[in-house]
Amino acid sequence: MNRRQLLQGMVAAALSGGYAARLAAQAATPDVVVIGAGGAGLTAAKELLRSGRTVLVLEARDRIGGRAFTDTSLGAPWDRGCSWLHASEVNPLVRYAREQGFEPYVDRYPRHMYRGTERMGGAETAGYRALNERIERELADAGRRGLDIPAESALTQATLADPWYPMAMAGLTAWEGIEPANFSALDQFHFVEQGEDMLVARGYGALLAHYAKDVPVRLRTPVGRIRWNARGVAVETPSGTLNARVAIVALPSSVIAAGAVVFAPHLPAHVLQAHHDLPLGLMNKVALRFRRNVFPSERAEFWRLRRDDGRGMNYLTRLAGSNVCVGAAAGALAHELEAAGEAAMIEHALGELASMLGGEVRRHFDRGAATAWSADPFARGSYSHCLPGRFGARAVLTRPVGGRLVFAGEHTEQSAYGTLHGAHLSGLRAAAEARRLLAGAFA
Repeated sequence: MNRRQLLQGMVAAALSGGYAARLAAQAATPDVVVIGAGGAGLTAAKELLRSGRTVLVLEARDRIGGRAFTDTSLGAPWDRGCSWLHASEVNPLVRYAREQGFEPYVDRYPRHMYRGTERMGGAETAGYRALNERIERELADAGRRGLDIPAESALTQATLADPWYPMAMAGLTAWEGIEPANFSALDQFHFVEQGEDMLVARGYGALLAHYAKDVPVRLRTPVGRIRWNARGVAVETPSGTLNARVAIVALPSSVIAAGAVVFAPHLPAHVLQAHHDLPLGLMNKVALRFRRNVFPSERAEFWRLRRDDGRGMNYLTRLAGSNVCVGAAAGALAHELEAAGEAAMIEHALGELASMLGGEVRRHFDRGAATAWSADPFARGSYSHCLPGRFGARAVLTRPVGGRLVFAGEHTEQSAYGTLHGAHLSGLRAAAEARRLLAGAFA
């Protein structure tokens, strides 16, 4: 008999009405309240439910998934947030996708670079590939030496002076969501990239939604304040205060750093500092639908326009065999385009495609949509990076606070930060930690 069944039996057997009422109220208090129904929160809740614990998940949005969300409004599924299953050999979501018939496949789409309307050949882009290999070696060397310095500072002068450097920098920016002068080379070194990247035709967000289909979530319930003490936690929402024994806080680091949720008492200084040390970079996407296939191939391809400043977007054409193309911008460019608005983002992408395909592409454009992750109050960015000199911040957030608060999210997972499987792994850790705390305090 588990603790909950024992408690229910005591309620039924109690002779005193007041005693029964108190026990009934205690039974209505969940063991754990999970704040945030993204990948981390959903995983933590699912694991706790499997182990027989009572759980309540609170989500501010009107949907689950957080930064993993598949949009089908253009007739083809495209992921507004994360889309690649990175590190496929160690990514547990790959196995789940296969078992559930989502058929993940290795990303082996052809990559092409354009100079104006000219598709550049392999010999013309050999310098670009060589530079990327050199950058990878130089960053790895800095990591092995334990240098917690800006990634750009780890690169040699020859690398920085290479004519391909602006284009290569754009690739580094896309990985972290911010330019390499602003993230730690040591932090990046500890990311484990083992196995080829994979994609899911039905969408990564759709995969997460399927995984969490049995997890009960209370939507449209933003949390304003979390009160915690030796007796448990009290979570304040517009619809009332909810009590629990432990809280798993599965919110993006930028949300906590911005003070969007108040903690009473305040978080310890080093815990709050860790959230500030792990801000979210930015990648925004633009999806464009055309009335016919305007691309030179029937198969999907990745395209980039060579620019002297490197400030272009990446494009995946013919998404899932459709006439939908998805472009992505990261870092400063993403911020500038987001500030200009959705229409400007769509126009920018159309302009680059017209530079590669010719002006006719505009005539066949139907409609588009764009993301704005930094303006989303429940995300405030796309995925975390570690500020130079702040390596170790992720580890700080893996330790419970006061025996009542457990933090989860991709920003806490050193080997897989910035990914959905990192969020998933952090949810597994958070669930195990919550069970440990419950067993110690309420055995």
